[in-house]
Amino acid sequence: MATIYDIARTAEVSHATVSMALRGIGKIKPETRERILTIAREVGYRPNSNAVALKSGTSRMITMLHMEHPYS
Repeated sequence: MATIYDIARTAEVSHATVSMALRGIGKIKPETRERILTIAREVGYRPNSNAVALKSGTSRMITMLHMEHPYS
């Protein structure tokens, strides 16, 4: 699986620039942003769901606890 570091190496930019381009923030030249997005599509980049959950503070997961009934 490709990471933002792989994309940064291919695009010859920093991983911070890749991160901003993928999130659509920051002052990045349109041609640089498009080059990064094209590379990301080509390598099949998908954001790491664990990293996204850590950054946002939410995981969107439900935990279920199953215990044996004490009288069965």
